[in-house]
Amino acid sequence: MEENIQFEGLQPEITADLEKQIKAKVKSLKDNDPKLKHIFPFVVFGNDGDSKEQYVGYFRQPTFNVFSKYLAASQSNNAVAMRTLAKDCFLAGDDELINDDSLFLFGLMGQLSKMIEMRQGLLVNLSKPGK
Repeated sequence: MEENIQFEGLQPEITADLEKQIKAKVKSLKDNDPKLKHIFPFVVFGNDGDSKEQYVGYFRQPTFNVFSKYLAASQSNNAVAMRTLAKDCFLAGDDELINDDSLFLFGLMGQLSKMIEMRQGLLVNLSKPGK
């Protein structure tokens, strides 16, 4: 008889203290540069062998030029495009998230798409059917 084995993984969470630190850093970054509208703080949890339990990076929403550069690079190599995007949008925090291959590829890269998600929107069709 085949036995079903289930693994229950704990969803990683940040502490209230770390959340408070992140909010304070975001506020500080916005206060220092009033043009910053959107800041994305990303937390990547360390594994065995990493020097930290959590790595935190603060990233700005890409500008038109940065996004165009990302799109051009993504035509040939998506990983290089994502790393370029991360470097160009990095504001503060643990730069190991970008420079360490493991932390970038298997931690940060999967989160970066949240920075470039499209806003909610819809097309309003004002044409009359049959005309």
